[in-house]
Amino acid sequence: MYILECDKRFNKKLPIPDFYSRFSSISQSDKLNIIIIKEQFDDPTFRYRGYNIIQTMKNNCKYNLNCFLVRELSELYNIANKLNLVIIQRALWSFELESFIHFLKDNDIKVLYDVDDLIFNTKYVPDYLNNIGAKDEEMISHFFALSQRYQLIFEMCDGYIVTSKKLQDEIIKDYDKPTWVFHNYLNLEQESISEDVVNLKKNTYLNDKFIIGYFSGSNSHKRDLEIAEQALIKLINKYDDVYLKIVGIMDLSSELKKLKDDGRVLISKFVPYEKLQYEIGKVDLNIIPLQKHDFNDCKSELKYFEASIVNTLTLATDNIVYQNCIKDGVDGFLADELSWFEKMEFIYLNHYKLRDIADNARKKCLKEYGSNEQESHLEKMYDDIFDALIKN
Repeated sequence: MYILECDKRFNKKLPIPDFYSRFSSISQSDKLNIIIIKEQFDDPTFRYRGYNIIQTMKNNCKYNLNCFLVRELSELYNIANKLNLVIIQRALWSFELESFIHFLKDNDIKVLYDVDDLIFNTKYVPDYLNNIGAKDEEMISHFFALSQRYQLIFEMCDGYIVTSKKLQDEIIKDYDKPTWVFHNYLNLEQESISEDVVNLKKNTYLNDKFIIGYFSGSNSHKRDLEIAEQALIKLINKYDDVYLKIVGIMDLSSELKKLKDDGRVLISKFVPYEKLQYEIGKVDLNIIPLQKHDFNDCKSELKYFEASIVNTLTLATDNIVYQNCIKDGVDGFLADELSWFEKMEFIYLNHYKLRDIADNARKKCLKEYGSNEQESHLEKMYDDIFDALIKN
């Protein structure tokens, strides 16, 4: 494992300008104005689908992007004549949002919905409920109701922006509307912190423990972890220096609880996303076990690139997402349901020899998911959207 000390303090809230600054940036702009609407600015989905994009396009000569909350919509009627495109970022139905969308349509302003998984359609809710192991009637009703509120807004929109080709394909099956793909990617803060982590790792390697990290530590991923659980337990019991570290809060099985009591399963609380890069950088192997179904096949590959940019190896389930971004044995590793123990043991026994694979993954992810690589791709996507929906 790596002993990395983080001497920086991070604000859990994103540095979003105050409302007046955001309002003025639209009202005074001579560019094509695009706004992103969200219910709150502090969740990871908005960070990847809103904050990062606004950061990338900050100095773009053609498009001006900014973000607003649903609760701020009443003020946006005053600058509607300045809006060229509105993007709803995974927001739920509300009277305010529905009224605003009707107003936009009446004024011939196009509206897109940006989504990163299949929660917008109730037919996929059973897969999600199975994924999180939900059997309580109240929870089942809650998620079906949430999905219906997403779906009502989703269906009002003129088109969609999604995170993957698989998600695009699923949407096109159900809706005859244009859909664009733009993958998640890193922001400048993640890249800067990750560079610090990589530099620290060069001189801080200790070989007393081999730490396997799981960074989706919530009960919504409990069933995913079960895919690799028996292999993890077998590996930990076979080798005295192998440990599992879970970042987050989740209910553990009786076997993992016993290993936790024995000090072999380590639990860390959720941390700000910048500090998370330190946590990922400390471990020897990042694992991404997933159940195989449409819901998980439509997810983003962010758990891979968050680890790769701090030179941490990844072993992921060989579903559609990770088959498309990992070359097994070249820039990461893939496992099917039966090969988790074999793959983890190989990495454990050979991890000193696998640094080239970690280097390959870092270089690839900085190129494909780096913040400085995205502006031209975003501009092209917005050009395509304007050509398809607005100029015609």
